[in-house]
Amino acid sequence: MRKARLYFIAGLVIILALGGGFLIRAKDATPIFEDVTPYSGISYLGMTFGAAWGDFDGDGLPDLYVTNHLNSAKLFRNKGKGHFSDVTDPFFAPQDLLGDKHGAAWADFDNDGHQDLVLLTGAARGVGSEPKRLFINRGTRFEEIAGMVGVSNPLGRARMPLWFDFNGDGRLDLFQGAETRLDNQLAPFVFLQQKGQFAALAEPLKFASRTVPFCIITMLKSDNHSDLVCRVSAHSRTAQIFDITSQPPRELDLLPPSSFEDIAAGDFDNDGLIDLFLARRNPPGPVAFGQSGSNEIMADTWIDKKNIGKPLGFSFRSSGQLTFQVTSVWPSETLAPEKIHLGKRNAHPNSPVFTVSSETGGIEGTAPYLPGQQAGVYVGLTPPNQWQIYVSGANEAIVGDKSNYQQIAIKVTSSQAISELKAIGDPAKSEETLARLLMNRGGKLVEEREKRGVNARSVAAMNAVAGDFNNDMHLDLFVVASGEIGKQENLLLLNRGDGSFDVVPGAGGAAGGGAGVGDSVTAVDFDGDGFLDLFVATGGSMGRSEGPPSEGGSYHLYHNRGNGNHWVEIDLEGTASNRDGIGARVDVTVGGVTQVRIQDGGVHNRGQNFQRLHFGLAKNTQVEKIKIHWPSGMVQEMARIAADQIIRIKEPLKQ
Repeated sequence: MRKARLYFIAGLVIILALGGGFLIRAKDATPIFEDVTPYSGISYLGMTFGAAWGDFDGDGLPDLYVTNHLNSAKLFRNKGKGHFSDVTDPFFAPQDLLGDKHGAAWADFDNDGHQDLVLLTGAARGVGSEPKRLFINRGTRFEEIAGMVGVSNPLGRARMPLWFDFNGDGRLDLFQGAETRLDNQLAPFVFLQQKGQFAALAEPLKFASRTVPFCIITMLKSDNHSDLVCRVSAHSRTAQIFDITSQPPRELDLLPPSSFEDIAAGDFDNDGLIDLFLARRNPPGPVAFGQSGSNEIMADTWIDKKNIGKPLGFSFRSSGQLTFQVTSVWPSETLAPEKIHLGKRNAHPNSPVFTVSSETGGIEGTAPYLPGQQAGVYVGLTPPNQWQIYVSGANEAIVGDKSNYQQIAIKVTSSQAISELKAIGDPAKSEETLARLLMNRGGKLVEEREKRGVNARSVAAMNAVAGDFNNDMHLDLFVVASGEIGKQENLLLLNRGDGSFDVVPGAGGAAGGGAGVGDSVTAVDFDGDGFLDLFVATGGSMGRSEGPPSEGGSYHLYHNRGNGNHWVEIDLEGTASNRDGIGARVDVTVGGVTQVRIQDGGVHNRGQNFQRLHFGLAKNTQVEKIKIHWPSGMVQEMARIAADQIIRIKEPLKQ
């Protein structure tokens, strides 16, 4: 199918239609976002694993918790006016900050009015154990109680948590997303809460795989009941959807097989039904590339039984002085300098970090080697400025008792530009691929990506959120774009008003740089001005990205510059329902249009948006009606609500 072509000229979006004519859409060229990280007090460099927003001190301002994967976790308190302070030490014990930390999520699981925090951890590369953590909010500190209440789950190779009321008793239960262990031991996924204690679900959900890294809560039917949408990894199965209001939960056959990294759920065409956007990317080949700037590249080589006897490496051109950093990512022992071979004369550097140039003696040519028999890295020059780097694995390293693969990352920094980067051996694979947009048509999910513009610019999509970023009453999409080891320019898709999207140049000011690896994006109105801001993590550090690729990662806080449109934001407080109102549906009607939001706790893959529900109102200064379907079954309505305010709605007690 031929696609329309888009051009951006002087603040206009010009679409070259299939028939050759032009459809012109006026578009304000002013950037939507500005990077305020340097002034925010949020400072960090290194690996990340998502972010979680929650108001832990009850002052109405969203605070930030970041796990930082293998580095120390951090808690940043929101001081207002865009400023944050690191308050980690007073609230957490030193041992709470360490370990193989993955996803985290805030929720008031004990219904006491204070936000608590769950943190999931790994399990020693899938063959060991590590307790998960549940921090109960004591006001002046967080007390770790996972073991006391039954959710430590040490065997779980856990990834992303989800709080939800599985059995409708008004108490939040806990899902611990995880990958399969590499031995025969099985860890539970779902823990039911009863009287402050948790127990593994007696009749587990019938997942098609033991790899279920994350789930989200949404509503795909018109019955106002929650559905659980889960990413799975099984033969011909990539996702499962469960109607959790039926007991046992009934599986719904709604999603076609399709690999994806994240899900953004929302009513994109304001028809009252929740649609799904699937962020997707392709896996890289044996050699993966990232280029953070014109003078720096990152190459990751993956050697296993399939390619151990083949030539593997990369080449490029540069006339400058080159600094190499060679790292054995797995097995993790430092690559000995004697296994790094320079030029045809087979010299060795003094360390895995070394500098060479065309003037280096003996650097021309490449030392001979036999793939599959001699392990090492071979660097050589073809004059005047063509460099080639070969990586070889040895059978004993691949088939030994530690691993069935070998991974070596090589970072090259030059004093001059680097160009013509190519893979040696199998060509590098494009990681960009088409996203999917599944529109809800009466409870059936129908693929409509071709006619809705979501792939006008194809990216390697790592993470995504939906939100009304310009407050025009229509949900937009923001996508973190990244290859396995190299960050790409992010993608902002603005909703035209009918569920179709336009690409915004430079992601509206939130394109981001090329350093690090794309990890996650979360949406939050951190300054309470009624416009959704973004928080992007770029230290993705799982799989091939762990190690040197993610060491240059960081956090970016993008403030929404706003416009003249109005808004309303809603905090829910359950009574018969769980205190956070997770599982509620909220309809806001204004100007004859009804917008829908599901209180899903903000959780998606690797991230938790702030739970506060946000509605753009365009030029309307008053909400005609708010209708809430609480998880308890209670239906609550309010009318004539003034715009431009944050309101808290408490579930009425049943009469």
